[in-house]
Amino acid sequence: AVVSTQSTGADRPCGLHQLEQKVPQDYQRLHVRLNINMIDRMKKYGDDLLFWLYYNNIGTRIQLLAIQELQNRGWMYYIPEKIWITKALGKEAPKGSYGTYCWFDVANWKKSERELNLEADKIEFCDQSKPHFPGRL
Repeated sequence: AVVSTQSTGADRPCGLHQLEQKVPQDYQRLHVRLNINMIDRMKKYGDDLLFWLYYNNIGTRIQLLAIQELQNRGWMYYIPEKIWITKALGKEAPKGSYGTYCWFDVANWKKSERELNLEADKIEFCDQSKPHFPGRL
């Protein structure tokens, strides 16, 4: 499905109803049936849908749940690069902070690998007791 309407021109991120974009089928079903079992549902979704939920539901409960599930799967938000990263599959675990990491490339909507020298204090984790969203410092 493609959702299309005109942008409001507001200075905040556009919502799903304001963009022309392909919408994953899982999201269409999710959008209609939000309920108490949302946490359990998140566990069943693929990373691609979780990232889509994260980037398209700014400041909502859905975004917070997507963040929590991504972090449960080992994804971390790296503040200086404004990217989600995790240990690269099939590679040795990074020694210290330098190594090969898998990162989610939003521009191309895919997982890619790259060498990074991480600063540990620049990795953001979600504290479930506070409504805070990575990348919105």
